[in-house]
Amino acid sequence: MPMTFEELQALAETRHSIRSFDVKKEIKKEDVEKILNIGHLAPSINNTQPWNFHVIYNSALKQDLLDAACYGNFIPGASVFIIITCDKNACPQCVPHGVVLWNPKELEYSCAGAVNEMMLAATSLGIGSCWVSLHHGKAHDLLKLSPGHVVVGGLMLGYPAEHLPISEHDRKPLKDVTTVYP
Repeated sequence: MPMTFEELQALAETRHSIRSFDVKKEIKKEDVEKILNIGHLAPSINNTQPWNFHVIYNSALKQDLLDAACYGNFIPGASVFIIITCDKNACPQCVPHGVVLWNPKELEYSCAGAVNEMMLAATSLGIGSCWVSLHHGKAHDLLKLSPGHVVVGGLMLGYPAEHLPISEHDRKPLKDVTTVYP
């Protein structure tokens, strides 16, 4: 049976960007796999599924990636750090078969959608998450990615620290961000 709208809304309202993690509590690998599976189920342009998920448990590599993060000085505290990359060659059938990607960023947008679904999946499991932007060159080099892959971002996962106060989402009123064309 599908989730009700109210259940989805409650899940979305429960999701927060967590930046302080309980370093003593590790995420079970089967829970990480569940989260990855939900990301893998995300919709993608022309069903290209252009994402690659690089799951990092290694503390030294997480520390090295800290230098590639724009605002991720909390990466080492995360139990797991997942770098999401986009295979820019994921749609080789597009041009020869007349399917046109009207916006070259569509493949990357598909990857961002997968990240959002993984954050909701983590929330449903009681696991905290936070998106982090990365400087592409350094992260690309550290992961030894092929030239056709671009870094879309990183997702930190961990159990929220006990002392962490969770505040309500501070959102602009919907009317301030909505335009209706009658």
